[in-house]
Formats: sequence, C-alpha cells, structure tokens
Amino acid sequence: MIRSLLALLLLASAAPRATVIASGAIQPHLAAAEDGTFFAVFIRNGSIECATSADKGKTWSTPVVAIDGKGKAVGGMQRGPRVAVDAKRTVYVTAPLCFDEAEFSKKYPTQDLYLAVSTDEGRTFSKPVQVNDVPKQAPESLHWLAAAPNGDVFVAWLDRRQRGNSPGQDLGYVKITEQGKKIGKNQLIPGPLCECCAPGLTVDAKGNPTLIYREGGKNANRALMMALSTNGGASFAKVARINQGDSKVDS
Repeated sequence: MIRSLLALLLLASAAPRATVIASGAIQPHLAAAEDGTFFAVFIRNGSIECATSADKGKTWSTPVVAIDGKGKAVGGMQRGPRVAVDAKRTVYVTAPLCFDEAEFSKKYPTQDLYLAVSTDEGRTFSKPVQVNDVPKQAPESLHWLAAAPNGDVFVAWLDRRQRGNSPGQDLGYVKITEQGKKIGKNQLIPGPLCECCAPGLTVDAKGNPTLIYREGGKNANRALMMALSTNGGASFAKVARINQGDSKVDS
C-alpha cells in the first residue's frame, strides 16, 4: 500500500502542469504549424483573440485581438472560433459574429461567419470579411475550417438559404484562396443535417478536402456521412455513409 501511494505521488509530481494561455477565455481551438508552432484562438471579453507558442506549448504570447467583436462575441455548444495555418504560417481565423445592431434586440441574434487572416504569424490580423454570401442563413453558427499547405482555405457550415420556412439545414461550403483575399462562390450539399452538430472538415497535402457530418431529419438512426473531393474542392463525389450499423440516435 505504501509503495502504491508513493508511486502515485511520484507520478503526480512528474505530470506536466497546465499552462494558462488567457484567463477568462472560452471556446478554445488549436492549430499547429509543421515546425511545431501552436496557434490558439478563443473568445474573451466579447472578441476573438489569438495566442501563439513557438516552443511547442511551453510558453505563450500575450493574446491579440484577431476579430473585434465589439464586446458581444458569444459561444457555447461548439459555437466558437476556428483556426488553421498553412505551410507559410499564414494564420486563418473564422468565427460566428453579429455586427448588426438591430439583431441585438432579439433574444438570439443571428450571426454570420467571418474570416480574418494574419500574414505575420498571428501578430496582427486583417479586417474580417463575411464568408457565407447569403446573410442571416447560418443561424446555428456551427462550422469548421481547414487550410491546405498551399494556402487554399476551406470552410463548411450549416446553412438554411434553401429551406425558406421549412425546418432543416443543408451543408454550406466555400473555398478561399489568395491568403483569404478571394472567397469563392458558396456551394451547398443537400441535407438535412443534424441541427446541433458541427460538420467536420480536413484537407490533404494535395489540397483535396473531405467533409463529414451527421444527418438530420426524422430518422431513428441518424448516420455519419462523408463527401470527398479529388479536384481541390471544385466538386465532391457522391456522399457516402460511414457507419454501417444503426446508430440508435435520433436527435
């Protein structure tokens, strides 16, 4: 018993202690460059902030404001910022935000997705630009971001533009190039998608994105679905189901 307690104490003393990047931060997300530099984004003081670590997470820079949310940025339930970095260490940050003062009179202001870019490794960021080209049609604010090594950026989100007054969500998607300067035309993969699950998105070394999401609708066994692109995101192959067994998940 004494030996066991001593072993536990030794393990506890050897365990690394957590590093505080920013007090009062919520909804963090992390990306790593090829050389091990880390970039962390989060919501703090109603804005989107970014901090960097050049020593693999041992120490962190003082956070800078990536997107000024005017003190009104909020998060919760996967509804926070995302960060990605390319081979040139250009940093891309996306976040759901609202800049329409009239919306704040509502209990749940509708947010849109915004992108800011840093070409100096997270020290300063560009003015944010809106990603979804039909405003106020991404009310769930659930999204994901990925960057290819060559700087092509991909964003996916839940979108309602084709739903009108009917329930349901489709999968919105866009390719962004020229270090965030050129936002392509939004594309849609028909749903319905789960209304409370963020989509997944990754990109390979050749710049081909893969999307994953959970289906929605009145289905007693909602499945996980995947769409793969082999032409740099210009189009996607037929959506395929991943799990073969019944999920027994209906919401």
